Amino acid sequence: MEIEFAPHIEEIKRALDNEIDESNIIAELKKLLEYRVPLSEAKRSLIKKYGGGEKSILRKLKDIQIGDRNIEVTAQVIEISRKTINVKNLEKTVFSGVLGDETAARSFTAWDDFDLNAGDVIKITQAYVRNWQERPEINFGNRSKVTKLTSKIQVNQNSEVKKLRELKDGDINTHTVFTILNIESHDINTKDGTKNILSGIAADEDTKLPFTAWVILPELAAGSTVEIKNAYVRSFRGVPTININENSVATKLDKELEYKGNCRARIGDIVSKDGAYDIAIEGNILSIRPGSGLIARCPECSRVIQKGMCRVHGKVDEKTDMRIKAIIDDGTGALTLVIDAILTQKICGYTIEEAQQIAKAAMSQKAVEEEIKRKLLGKMLAAQGNMSKGEFGVTLVASKVWEPPETIKERAIELRGRIAV
Repeated sequence: MEIEFAPHIEEIKRALDNEIDESNIIAELKKLLEYRVPLSEAKRSLIKKYGGGEKSILRKLKDIQIGDRNIEVTAQVIEISRKTINVKNLEKTVFSGVLGDETAARSFTAWDDFDLNAGDVIKITQAYVRNWQERPEINFGNRSKVTKLTSKIQVNQNSEVKKLRELKDGDINTHTVFTILNIESHDINTKDGTKNILSGIAADEDTKLPFTAWVILPELAAGSTVEIKNAYVRSFRGVPTININENSVATKLDKELEYKGNCRARIGDIVSKDGAYDIAIEGNILSIRPGSGLIARCPECSRVIQKGMCRVHGKVDEKTDMRIKAIIDDGTGALTLVIDAILTQKICGYTIEEAQQIAKAAMSQKAVEEEIKRKLLGKMLAAQGNMSKGEFGVTLVASKVWEPPETIKERAIELRGRIAV
């Protein structure tokens, strides 16, 4: 058997009760791929052709990929909450949260009520994986079967201490040490009603990351340095976030970690990361992307919408907003810089109302985008915010934007030095 086809042939054979010649399966699979049939569809086609009942494919959470279908997962419910969404103008209650096994933690959405609670160990069959915030999310509904188990998920309890910069989405049994820069409590809606949680910013010597505590622990206080064991990491808006729950252990330490990191970074150094928190970049604006200028948002969820239709809330009374989507380059790399209405006003000099007047006078929304191009193309800007990586590349959503005055002076000195040489 050709080694590159081995795992796929095994999946097909597992779904078939009758004996089929492997060479025939390989030949037909190759033929379908030559006709550019997607691999997952090609396997389903062969299983159906040979009379198989497409059995679920076993997966560990670390191995799931966006687009997977008909998978079987055994995991523990770490967190679960209930929310109401709009599907084709009808309200539907769904359940979402986090599943964990011995390999990773992943988000999930259950489209039916399977009476799940935090701590339940479950086996799910006929599940599929969708893209949620550029991360794989397990989905299951009326075609899926969920069985509660009495067994436990065995996780290695002796994990090594990691620096904050080493943490990544999906990490489980996380062991780390940090100082709490700030912390606040707020309420969220869960399956069992309103729940009070803590969130804040953690820092060690060179990195800052957000954290969420799903339990109220006295060790978690502003200024405290804590050792955290058995936490997990889940990306939120592209940034790795430390999650602390009832299985985590927090120990207050008699020391303080002084954050000495420089939030200024070269774009080339961060584009390889999955996400970064509170970093600053500086570069030239190379282009202003479509979708800049005046835009419409859903008043409920703030998604950008077209013609008053939100994919979650249906027909809505749109809210006018303004933003800039620009490509910024510092010579080491480039990324998309997103600037909100307040910061757009700061660097361009006009409000949403004034932008609407520009569009009205020109009888075109495009006029605002063109005005932004006139003001910003080629300009040197500095920005600070959170960076994430997704389907459309690397994006930094700015919390601050400014024109670096020292840049002109530094470049003049550098140029004078070159001329002198």
